[in-house]
Amino acid sequence: MRILITGAGGLVGGRLGPLLARNHSILAVIRNQQGPAGIESVRLDLSDQAAADALFRSRRPNVVVHCAALADPEICERDPERARRENEVTTGIVVNASGRMGARLITLSTDLVLDGETAWSRETVRPGPIAEYGRCKLAAEIAAMADRPEVVIFRVALVVGRGHGARLSASESIAQRLTRGEGVTLYEDEWRTPIDPDSVAQAIEAAIQRPRISGLFHLGGSERLTRMQLGQRVAKVLGLDASLIQSSQRAQHKGAPRPRDVSLDTRRAKEELGWVARALDLAILEGRRDSTRQGVF
Repeated sequence: MRILITGAGGLVGGRLGPLLARNHSILAVIRNQQGPAGIESVRLDLSDQAAADALFRSRRPNVVVHCAALADPEICERDPERARRENEVTTGIVVNASGRMGARLITLSTDLVLDGETAWSRETVRPGPIAEYGRCKLAAEIAAMADRPEVVIFRVALVVGRGHGARLSASESIAQRLTRGEGVTLYEDEWRTPIDPDSVAQAIEAAIQRPRISGLFHLGGSERLTRMQLGQRVAKVLGLDASLIQSSQRAQHKGAPRPRDVSLDTRRAKEELGWVARALDLAILEGRRDSTRQGVF
């Protein structure tokens, strides 16, 4: 199977390349970041419809996995025009380019399209993003489903475990600071269901093997934790100093609004894809520890 992965230099996309390459031929589409080692990479500005069409025509992928996004909520809140361009507009371009080639489309979204008022949200819960990042990702979901009703959309929870590139996963970021002996302040009133890229790759593989599957799926871990509890878990699993972790409230945050509880119910993925997230402790243990790289513990 020929699979084209956009955003393959990012935190999740960069991990998906090597994981899916075990069974498929992978083309990694990157922009400014470094692509995954051992995977063929092509640099492309996804805001250029003509360039995207040309690439898709020349490579004719069977499946497109769209991971490219501006996934920093703070940048999105400060620059909503850029957020819309890199999240909503580029998704539309990928939707059109893949559709013209008849390629199956799997696209990643975020738990932050939810308003945070419901624990263990299922796919039927009405979304209501409270920050710009969630708003433009929801708009991308709606546009993708309108133009390609056969699309598979995976809403992905907070990413932990081994990531790719300079950006750290949530667990890697905590572990890096604790390893350096630095204090970490984490919210005790923000609930997530952390998931690792390996689990996301398994869900994508399951969807590829089921060509009639379509629609929206939630992908989150089996444990619902606060940010504070996640930090304590990282310290415990890696044998780091938990006394460096301090608690805080979301009300003290000065940037993009943060929803209270975007924990995800993954029942549909379990029932229709036969998918189960990997254990949180295992994901934490697999985080990067190469201290010679900038931004990586």
